[in-house]
Formats: sequence, structure tokens, C-alpha cells
Amino acid sequence: MRASLQQYWPIIVAAGLLAFLVTPLTRILARRLGMLDQPGLRKTHRLPVPLLGGLAMYTALAVAFLAFGSPDWRLEGVAIVGGATLLFLTGLWDDRYGMPVWLKLAAQVVAAFVVMVVGVRVQLTSLWPLDWLLTLVWIVGITNAVNLMDNMDGLATGITLVAAVFFFVLAALEGQGLVASLAAALIGAAAGFLFYNFAPAVSFMGDAGALTLGFVLAVIGIKLRFVNHPLGATWMAPIVVLGVLIFDTALVSLSRWRRGRSIFHGGSDHTSHRLTQLGVAQPRAVLTLYLTAALLGAAAIFITRASVLMANLAFGALAAAGIAALVVMERVEPRLSGDPALVLIPGGGGLAEAVRAATRLSGEVVLLLAPRLLPGGEAGPARDEVIEALAALGDDPAAVRRVLERGLGQAWWQDVNDLNRALRLRGLAWVLTGPVTDLPAPSAGFTLPGTTEPQVLAALTRARLILLGPGDPAVNLAPALATPGVRAAVRGTRGLHLWVGSEAGQAVVAAWLGEPTPAAPPAHWESDVQARLLSQAAGQVKSQARS
Repeated sequence: MRASLQQYWPIIVAAGLLAFLVTPLTRILARRLGMLDQPGLRKTHRLPVPLLGGLAMYTALAVAFLAFGSPDWRLEGVAIVGGATLLFLTGLWDDRYGMPVWLKLAAQVVAAFVVMVVGVRVQLTSLWPLDWLLTLVWIVGITNAVNLMDNMDGLATGITLVAAVFFFVLAALEGQGLVASLAAALIGAAAGFLFYNFAPAVSFMGDAGALTLGFVLAVIGIKLRFVNHPLGATWMAPIVVLGVLIFDTALVSLSRWRRGRSIFHGGSDHTSHRLTQLGVAQPRAVLTLYLTAALLGAAAIFITRASVLMANLAFGALAAAGIAALVVMERVEPRLSGDPALVLIPGGGGLAEAVRAATRLSGEVVLLLAPRLLPGGEAGPARDEVIEALAALGDDPAAVRRVLERGLGQAWWQDVNDLNRALRLRGLAWVLTGPVTDLPAPSAGFTLPGTTEPQVLAALTRARLILLGPGDPAVNLAPALATPGVRAAVRGTRGLHLWVGSEAGQAVVAAWLGEPTPAAPPAHWESDVQARLLSQAAGQVKSQARS
């Protein structure tokens, strides 16, 4: 080893301490500026989370690298930090005010040209236009890959940390001081922030952090050189190290292209989401991708030390395995995605089964409850039904059921909204109103007194699918539609609203809603819903193609 790994410890420690110490300050600043990721009906966090973690990582990365970097790297170092600064500011503006996709892409192209001008370029061919094009595609692609990967607590930060560790080892083994120092600074910045970002996260990096991390990873991959090893055995090393990021971007791009969706529209179709759809809990899905990234990093070290033939055979085997995994994972049909994906307003009876069916359609379900006093003084849905429904939303249904059986009272409507903060639910259960005593005959003109939570109305408007029923519409469903604003929100939804039940029930729902409602037969409504959604998506794609 030409350079001792120990000489880079000051950079790692300095960046790590800076990120660790600055992150709490960014949380305070974010609260004062109002830069908070607000809880929503589809989000797992129930309290506002500060959105300035990227500032802590950028500060740690830039200060540690520039403070401990060699003067010999000044030109390239300043260009790299300059490009990272441009993307940090771009992401910060997007986090604060929003920004069109084309403008963010333009900033990434400018940042790429900044480093290309000082010599940070891919050198695979003797044709400089092709090398410049490859450089541009690589930098923009990896920058966006990290941004796409930022879809679960600690995921993008942890994958960046693992990749930076292996880049650091490879660079130090080759005696590349600039690359090793940059990777060391990235290790410290990511590790210091990951303490606050791992589930349950108390700070988010936002686009400011994701774009910065992606750009630096891309530059490190380009700058990595193996002067004592043939190019034929080493050109693929950065691709292997960043294999998880590349795979996820390819999976999302292919999946959304096949379904006629833009790659820049968020959705629950990433590798991490598909792992959870296969039954892997979210923290374990994140750790699984960490482990995969580490195995790929180890494979990259092996490849760079192998002969040209062996290196290319190994890379070919990895590529074949990646393509096979891509085909398999792409066939894991993504559940509904949206903001939220699915809202369920059930009728009386069969509440738990309706929730279980809804969770098969969507990874997150918003369940709206509006109890009604039945003859005899009991409230419907009954307490036992509500317990079973909440258990069906839980990561561990049996544990949720045991807790609720001991702690949920007969007046369950008083406690359900607070339980969302205490239980690990795949979605949200929300009580719209206290027990309703008397309702008139079905009428679109009747509205109960009071107000409805604005987030509920926003969720109904944005929902990809609103399921009305199944069950007796006089229980829960009618009081919910009579809640202020709910009827209008359902009618104005951007997605599909659908009654699950009989023709007689369909007429009742239509009377409460004030317009005809599509219906799905109870016997096979899940398959009917899937067919309707696919048809709706195809119609949207055709409409977009004609416009």
C-alpha cells in the first residue's frame, strides 16, 4: 500500500464530528425557517422533521476536504467543491421553494462541465467527444440515482457511506491522495449524519444533501485510477461499487417507462419498496441493501486485483445477475403509489377483511372512520372490528392486537387518532367525527356540524383510489360522507372512487355522494379494481401521447 490509511483519519474524524455537531444546529435553523417535512396521511413520521440535514453534510464535506487537502490538488479540489456547492444550493432552493425538473438537470450539467474543464473526465476511449459525453451521463446519472435512493430513513446516506468506504480503500491502495481524501471526507460526513437519519429519522437531508452526495460519488468514480493495473481489468470498478444505485435507477426507469409514468414522479416502486412488498420489514430492507452494497464493494476490490480475463468474467457474471434480479424485481408489481395511494371508507361489517384487502393493493392505507350509534346504544363499527382493522394495518398484527385489546376502550373513537403516533402502522387510521346519532334519508345536501382535518381533505383529493365500502353504507360510510368537506373531496379526487358492494348499496352511496358511483362486485372486487386502474393508466398514457 503506497499511502497509509492512517493519514486520512483526521479527515474522517473532522468530517464526522462536524456533521454530528452541525446537524442539531441545522434542525434548529430548519424549525426557525419553517423548512420541515410535515407529517401527512401517507407518511410514517407523525411529527415535523427538519429538512436541512444536507447543510450539515455539505459543511462537513467541504471544510474537512479543503482544510486537510494538499495544495497540489487546489485547482481540481476547488472545482469539485464548486460543483458540489452549485448542486447544494440548487437542492436547497428546491427544498425551500420548489424547482422545475429541467432547471435541476441544467444545474447538474453545469456542475459536470465545471469539473470536466479542469480535467475530471472519463478516459475510456481516444475520442474526446465520447469521453466527455460519458462523463456527463455518469455525473448526471449518479447524482440523480442518490436522489432517487432517498426514499427510506437512512437508505441514501448509508449506501453513500458504504460506497465511500470502498472508494476510499481502492484509492488509498493506489496512492491517490485527492480521491482518498475526498472519499474520507464523504465517509465522515455521511457517518456523522446517519446517526440522525437512520430510522426513525429526526433529520432529513433533502435534495440539498442528495444532490451533493451523488455528485461527489460520481466525481470520485471518475477520478479513481489504477496506474499499475490494466484498464481492461479496472474500468468497471466504479460501476460495481455503485451497483446498488445503478440497479435501483434502472429498475425504477424500466418500471415507470413500461407503465407510462415519468421517472421524476415519486412512487413506491423502488428496490426498497419491492423488498417490503415481498415481506421484508423496512429497517431490514435498508440493511439488506447496505449488505448488498458492501458485497459489491468487496467484489470491486477483487476485480481490480484480477487478470483482465478474470475481471471481465466476474463483471459479466455480476451484470448477468443484476439483469436477472432486474427482471424478477420488475415483475414484483408495485402496489398503488400516490399521496396517499389508497383511502378506504368502509361500511358496516367486514371492516378488518376490507383493510387486509386494501393493504394488498397498497403499501400504505388511509382508513377513515366515522362511528354511528346503532339501535341499542352501541356504536358501529364495534370496538372489536376496529381492533382487527388496526391490527391488519400493523407491521406485526398480533402484537398490535394484543396492545389494543388491553388498552383500547369501548369509546375507541377518542383514542384512535393518537394511536397512530404510538403504533407502527402501514398507513393511518383517522376518526372523522364522534358517534353520529341520527341521519336523515340519504341526501347529498345534508352535512354534519363541525370541521374536518385539512390533511384528510387533501388526502382524499390527491388519492389514487378511494374505496367506498364494502359493508352496510348506513354505518361509518354515510356519516363519513356527511362530514364537512368529505363529499366534495371525494367527488373532486384526482383518482378513482369506487363503491364495493351491491347495486342497492350503490344507489344509497350515490344518493349520499350526489353523483353516480362506479361499482365493483364484492366477490372479486380486488381483481376488478386492478383492471380498472390498469385501464385508467392506459387511457392516461394514450391521452398524453395525443397531446
